[in-house]
Amino acid sequence: MKVLAIYGSPRREGNTAKMMDVALSAFPAEAEIKKVYLGGMNFSGCGPCRECKTTGDCVMKDDMQDVFKDMIWAEIILFGSPAQFSDVSSDIKKLMERTWWMKGALRNKIGGYVITGRRYMESVQNTLHAFMLRHQMILGGSGALGFTFTEMGGLDYDPLALRDAEYTGRRLVELWYIIYDH
Repeated sequence: MKVLAIYGSPRREGNTAKMMDVALSAFPAEAEIKKVYLGGMNFSGCGPCRECKTTGDCVMKDDMQDVFKDMIWAEIILFGSPAQFSDVSSDIKKLMERTWWMKGALRNKIGGYVITGRRYMESVQNTLHAFMLRHQMILGGSGALGFTFTEMGGLDYDPLALRDAEYTGRRLVELWYIIYDH
């Protein structure tokens, strides 16, 4: 079981990271889990070059090259994003843009997500669903939403958030066994 966890929040120990870690705790001990923290990486969004249409891969050489390899390696990709201005974090958005060249490379990989925010998380869900569907990934459930009103204590006041994150992890594992464990 090859799992790639993409942390899209700039806070390595924030609410999104807590939910991601709970989701990952549902995976069996033998699962290979790679964690990528986009917040500390050096990369930009897609540029106007369109060279990937000719070369078949992204020609921009930065920290994304290793993430691309990890995405191709993974059987399950778990995204974590805070809702920022009614959408995914800017780092998740840049990552998504840069996968344009990967047409077909993510097909049939299992995708899941956790989202944190005050509100407007449906827009984040829509963006993540569109990304996964565009890449012909298998959507692994409805994900987990954590209502994180910092002024009210973050995840402490959303009793369903961590439970749903753990269920998201269990569902991704269940799908892996259905698809890969012959």
